Amino acid sequence: MEMMITKITENDIAELQEISKKTFSETFSADNTEESMAQYLETSFATEKLLTELNDRNSEFYFAKLDHKVIGYLKLNTGSSQTEMKGGHALEIERIYVSKDFHGKKVGQALYDKAIAIATEKNADYVWLGVWENNLRAINFYRKNGFKEFDKHIFRLGNEEQTDIMMKLDLKSNTMKIEFFIKSFEELSTLELYNILKLRSEIFIIEQNCVYQDIDDKDLKCHHLMCLVDGNLAGYTRIVPHGLTYEDASIGRVVIGLDYRGLGLGKRLMEHSIKGCQDILKESKIRISAQLYLLKFYNALGFKEVGSPYDEDGIPHIEMVLN
Repeated sequence: MEMMITKITENDIAELQEISKKTFSETFSADNTEESMAQYLETSFATEKLLTELNDRNSEFYFAKLDHKVIGYLKLNTGSSQTEMKGGHALEIERIYVSKDFHGKKVGQALYDKAIAIATEKNADYVWLGVWENNLRAINFYRKNGFKEFDKHIFRLGNEEQTDIMMKLDLKSNTMKIEFFIKSFEELSTLELYNILKLRSEIFIIEQNCVYQDIDDKDLKCHHLMCLVDGNLAGYTRIVPHGLTYEDASIGRVVIGLDYRGLGLGKRLMEHSIKGCQDILKESKIRISAQLYLLKFYNALGFKEVGSPYDEDGIPHIEMVLN
């Protein structure tokens, strides 16, 4: 099943109303009174109000769909339709909401990537948004995507006042510092090793819901490639010498952190890993065990399939070779 981002029209009003109420309730109901929630849902997502917003030439709505099921949505504003700042060269991300069942499955990142793509198409100078001050997960997500806090404003939910943190991404001068380092196991600092094992656990065990022995004796004999974004570990691979996993050299434990996806880091990470095999191990033939859904990604890097798909820890894989 492939996730799709599609533009919302008037014909989708019922689905828009349903996903809007559902995701807002999932996000805020635990921290607000039932009366305030009911009042807000009734007024903010009324059919007439949503239709007005859909017909606003300065606003755009998009669904995230999986197997034709709506699992999230995005709302963007420009010009006079922005809720606070009215800059002519700005774009507001007013809403990114994802159904709770699909948190941690890259849906929010896909909607965010769509927003940035549209902002770039419109030649916007900057993108801004407001995030509830207690929504630390969202604040951290936007920080890692380069957003900076610049102000606060009051958001009314029913009879209650809440504070939103206003955040801004400068598209014209925004630059992330991206660095790649390769170290042997002995060269890793305690903190570097901790961050590597933490990232591997977050993705391979928790996100992929796969219980297996991640820490193995192979780490001791491998080189470890770290991708740092503004000093934070964003990606990692393990460069494995020949004879340890395969007869050929190998690249394993390929991972990009949840908050750093959609930035094109995966391709650069693998390119540096391939170069590491060539420069450090003096190997030109590289064999990997790739997750099957990433087949085209590895094909684009020059890897070719060897044999048939197989199951590894409950996840479909296929062996691939780069000569």
